[in-house]
Amino acid sequence: MSLIKSEDNKKWINAFVATCAAVTGFVAIRFLEQMGEWFDLEAMIPSFQIFVQVVGIIVGLVLFIVVTRNKGASQHLNDVYSELVKVTWPKKEDVMATTVGLVIALSIISGIFVLVDMGFRKILELVL
Repeated sequence: MSLIKSEDNKKWINAFVATCAAVTGFVAIRFLEQMGEWFDLEAMIPSFQIFVQVVGIIVGLVLFIVVTRNKGASQHLNDVYSELVKVTWPKKEDVMATTVGLVIALSIISGIFVLVDMGFRKILELVL
């Protein structure tokens, strides 16, 4: 059973674009706060924190509107979604078995590296 259905494409695409817009707005806020620190903009601009928050929200909204109104971007996201619906996701048991196998293999390999490292240290102690 898949969470993704072909008839839910608009909902998932809008959620993805909204998430990207929120992250972009957050990055814009953090960028402006850092600029404020570097150039002491808090002293120059009254209500600097409010200004930064408003600019971040505007940047996020503009990104969301531009992407949703752009026909090329909307078509591309629809194509991506239609391909994503076709993906056959592995079962939980398969993922767990592969994860356990990888953890065991990595433990063995790291143990070999530890032993080789200890061997080289002992050799260097004898030589020096």
